[in-house]
Amino acid sequence: MKNSLILSILGTRTTVGLMVASIALVIGGCQAKPPPIKRVILIVVDTLRGDHLSCAGGPVATPNFDAWAARGVRFSKARSHIPITGPSHSSLFTGLLPSDHGVLNNTQLLAEGFETLPEMAQAHGMRTAAFISLGVIKAEFGLDQGFDSYDQRFKYSWYRTADEISDAAIEWVETVDDIEPFLLWTHFSDPHEPYAAPGRTYQTCRVLVDGKEIATVEADGQTISIPMPWVDGRCIVTLACGEDSDNRSGKLVFSDFRTTGGPCRVTAETEASRLPRTTPIFIFRPPADFLIEAEEPSSEPVEMRFSLKTHLSHQAASVEYGHEVEYVDAELGRLLAAIESRGWVDDSLIILTADHGEELGDHNRLGHIHYLYDSSLHVPLIVVAPGHVPEGLVVDQSVSLIDILPTIAEMVGFPVPEGIRGRSLVPLMQSGGSLPARPHVALTARPEAASDLEAIIVDGLKLIRKRETGQVALFDLSTDPGELTDLAPERPDDVERLDLILNEYIASSVARGEWAELDDESRARLEALGYVH
Repeated sequence: MKNSLILSILGTRTTVGLMVASIALVIGGCQAKPPPIKRVILIVVDTLRGDHLSCAGGPVATPNFDAWAARGVRFSKARSHIPITGPSHSSLFTGLLPSDHGVLNNTQLLAEGFETLPEMAQAHGMRTAAFISLGVIKAEFGLDQGFDSYDQRFKYSWYRTADEISDAAIEWVETVDDIEPFLLWTHFSDPHEPYAAPGRTYQTCRVLVDGKEIATVEADGQTISIPMPWVDGRCIVTLACGEDSDNRSGKLVFSDFRTTGGPCRVTAETEASRLPRTTPIFIFRPPADFLIEAEEPSSEPVEMRFSLKTHLSHQAASVEYGHEVEYVDAELGRLLAAIESRGWVDDSLIILTADHGEELGDHNRLGHIHYLYDSSLHVPLIVVAPGHVPEGLVVDQSVSLIDILPTIAEMVGFPVPEGIRGRSLVPLMQSGGSLPARPHVALTARPEAASDLEAIIVDGLKLIRKRETGQVALFDLSTDPGELTDLAPERPDDVERLDLILNEYIASSVARGEWAELDDESRARLEALGYVH
């Protein structure tokens, strides 16, 4: 009896032990082999500098970026290849340099012959959807290749705010079946200029037509639409504005004026600087009068639409940009919370990045198109894929936006075309992994940029070259990350070495894509965003 009892107990213990061991093996197996990736969520934040996230030591609180960086891998030295939105996305989606695919300016067409990331995902059986917030990446310019749906619902201007994009993307997320694999690309324009985050206080202006006040508006850069009474298609519009804070220039920018009644001429009746554009842009100190004359006079009631924003000093621009970053961080967090609420994170690949950075008084400049300093090229890059990549890893090796496509391809399991320039970053996200050092090449191009510039980074040295004159500047990024001291005169050997390497990457004749045909209204929308052809 005792022996039987002992055997029974031993048998029970053995069974329990085997069960525990089996459970441990199952758990260990799950950890060793996570579920395959079913979804790719690619979030691109326009104009977001890589040094402005708080997890990167930046000056702005970005709790959502930080939280997702802690759940994955953050690449501290990721760079764009061109500081222009359309071309940069063309490189991201093809794994090619701008000089390869030929899209060097906004509204140049990405040729159908280039296979894109969404086309590859589509061929892999994934549903593909895009939500864009800036008109320079509208479908007509070729970036819609491979997308089943391409949400570009613009109203008056070619700009949608981050909350509009989050709302639209979340609505789509809520319609997707749990078992359906997909690629979701979400593009946030904020913090792109006009640096006007919702909830901020902006200068208010009274709008008068022929001396009669008809509206009070905010100078927040958004398109304003109000009824305009006029006689025989002619009137004087007066903008009378209150005082602004001390850290601004005291000037306003009046642009993108049009009416629902057809084309019209706009002439400043008081002192104002006019920029030559399809639709004129005026910089003025209020109050100011503008003569509006319809090309085809009529007394029919119409609406006038225009943009009004503060002409910011460099210091003020940096402050307002920071508020924009905080705003888009909150909206990004809202979108990712909606995705997490569906229980999708564990079998998803989430990538957060930007198309380029922004000059915020660096080198006494604002903007991005004209410059190849790291303030315009350095971008965030965060990769989250539970079980596939470690948590909280920071990779300091230089990487590029063209590496995103082959990284997604390897992690999801679809082939990439031969000849792409990018390479998978998977080795860098593995314990002890590495990749050979590689030069980083960048360029910017006329007519949107003031000059054709090219740059290369090799072993911490950066050469910037003006194509038309051959003028060069050399910076040591290890000791001069702000690129303030030009070493070219004293280090001619390094200049020659980097110049030769740059020539290997960028041919003497750079490929240039075809231009899309733009009507006057589309050209005016483009110019209102600060892009000029």
